Amino acid sequence: MAWNSVLVDGYTFVIAEIGSNHNQDLSCALDLIDAAAESGAQAVKFQSIRPDRLVHPQQITRDDQALFEQIKLNEEWYAPLFARAAQKNVLCFSAPTYLEAVQLLADRGARLMKVASPQTYGFPQIIDAVARTELPVIMSTGYCEIPEISRAVDRFTAEGSKDNLLLLHCVSNYPTAPRDANLRFMDTLRERFRLPVGVSDHTLGWAVAVAAVARGASVIEKHITFSREQSGPDHHFALEIPEFKEMISQIREVESALGDGKKEELTLFERDFRDSLIEYPFARTDLACGAVLRRDDIYFRRLKTGGGLSAWDCDALIGRKIRHAVKRDDPITADCVEDDYE
Repeated sequence: MAWNSVLVDGYTFVIAEIGSNHNQDLSCALDLIDAAAESGAQAVKFQSIRPDRLVHPQQITRDDQALFEQIKLNEEWYAPLFARAAQKNVLCFSAPTYLEAVQLLADRGARLMKVASPQTYGFPQIIDAVARTELPVIMSTGYCEIPEISRAVDRFTAEGSKDNLLLLHCVSNYPTAPRDANLRFMDTLRERFRLPVGVSDHTLGWAVAVAAVARGASVIEKHITFSREQSGPDHHFALEIPEFKEMISQIREVESALGDGKKEELTLFERDFRDSLIEYPFARTDLACGAVLRRDDIYFRRLKTGGGLSAWDCDALIGRKIRHAVKRDDPITADCVEDDYE
């Protein structure tokens, strides 16, 4: 299943990044799925993390262990998470950080995969594994410069189909300052790799995410939470649910405003009103018979009733002799000058 079977032209695929904001509470995770679906998201995403698969045991510090306890994902949760997402008609997927998680996700019926930024940069075997699933894959590019992105894309296409790959522009600062968002990098990714592109947005608020849609993002990923006041590494920059819903509403509004790039017909108002906007030439002073018409002899005004020679057509009259006297403020028509006006 390639990305062209997932993406709808002109319709942004919105992912609610739950990540670790479930607070190690399955009920909270399920409630976040419900809230994401009710807000209009197309997918919910988790992070498949097991502390014993992430850092060598001899290198784990006490601070590491405390963090891992906050962000880990219990493998026993996968069945209820995927079941609830299916019930709510949203896709459920995750970013595997250890190799066994790839098969675990596939066995649960994941229809998408993600290579998170740390794995894009530092774990090519994860890239191999997700490529071989033949599922649509999101590859995040935080931490990576162009050479690292290029090697990751090459690694993916060596094991899978390029049609299954989408690149996600990401700045791995939490939160990201808007001045660092660099949305034009999407253009660079799209042009260089000839792949669909999206944004994983870590800025506060949703203005940058909506701007990314106007810039051509096919996918928007945004963290969600029930409260930014909760403790945990990802709550403080996430959108609360009413904000997430408003972001999606604004995304849909922007999509509607973008249109299809064609202008085959005017709106009914434009068509009915535009003739009243035409300017017509009038005599600035009295013009004597035989005088040569100059540009300075003319001023322009609209006529609610229309008619006469429009401003578009009057240039050809300049330099011709006045056929009969024209009083100040009278309209200047083709009959006012010698020779017929074509």
